[in-house]
Amino acid sequence: MTDAADATDAIDASDTAGPAPLRWGIASTGGIATRMAEALGTLPDAEVVAVGSRTRDAADEFAGRFGIAHAHGSYEALFADDDVDIVYVGSPHNLHHDMTVASLNAGRHVLCEKAFALNAGQARAMVAAATANRRFLMEAMWTWFIPAVVEVKRRVDAGDIGRVLVVDANFGIPILADDARHRRPELAGGALLDLGIYPLSIARFLLGEPDEVNAFGRLTDRGVDALVGGVLTFPSGALATFHSTIDGLSSLDARVVGTEGSIVIEPRFWHARAFTITSGGVTQRVEIPNAGLAHEADHVMRRIRGGHLESDVLPWATSIANMELLDEIRRQIGVVYPDERDP
Repeated sequence: MTDAADATDAIDASDTAGPAPLRWGIASTGGIATRMAEALGTLPDAEVVAVGSRTRDAADEFAGRFGIAHAHGSYEALFADDDVDIVYVGSPHNLHHDMTVASLNAGRHVLCEKAFALNAGQARAMVAAATANRRFLMEAMWTWFIPAVVEVKRRVDAGDIGRVLVVDANFGIPILADDARHRRPELAGGALLDLGIYPLSIARFLLGEPDEVNAFGRLTDRGVDALVGGVLTFPSGALATFHSTIDGLSSLDARVVGTEGSIVIEPRFWHARAFTITSGGVTQRVEIPNAGLAHEADHVMRRIRGGHLESDVLPWATSIANMELLDEIRRQIGVVYPDERDP
């Protein structure tokens, strides 16, 4: 997950309002949880009724900021709150599996931040819990719901730039403090799960599932990836190139090159408001309003109200396949988290 979110521009959800708002509980009080609370506040059919944290003080402060009725000094108390319909899990990656399964077992629907889990095995266990409890579960890959990115995919699928040859995307920001969670192996740190997931996901959103990955990386002395990059190949013959780093700043845009044109998704590509398309010798810049995290939250509520257990945009199989891809990249560069090591 990353807290580089933006909840500006209200989403038009007037046609989704049900007889009563769906009630959200937020599991975490960090930056991304703050952005989700702000986003949910723009949706007329959503109500944040509870927040949970490791400490009561943090929960009280968060609840006071957003006018939330229930502040819980433990995550377990949040999951047990019968006023909650949906739990948003915004914790570090190493807690996603346990918190998601506990929420589902308590009868709550779940929207869980990306990366969905530490590995594919955990992701499968999360899906099994959703299936057993008949509750909705989705990975919070908000990029797949951002209108500008959705429009890029529509144009790519329509053949506006011909056959896609290459997708290139990068995400690097300097996170240099030794105690930052990105540099702590016990919190599943490193560039890949928090930042690298975005360039990988934009490629998969536009091209589908890859058939091969070749990755390279440089690890810190604590064993997490400070730099990772590589090439994906796809059944269509297209390539995707990517890199991610916590040591420096990347361009933060994404480029799609086709046989008859190209598209540049402007920074920050994972929640872009504009792109430039060149096709047939004509270049056009397209701007589309962006309500940030509200788009994925709106989708979740639509699916729940429709009686579905998973998303039709980001289904369980896609999230599991994504974790399999991340697992393979980590295998190739030699990253193993403490919770995955044999006792």
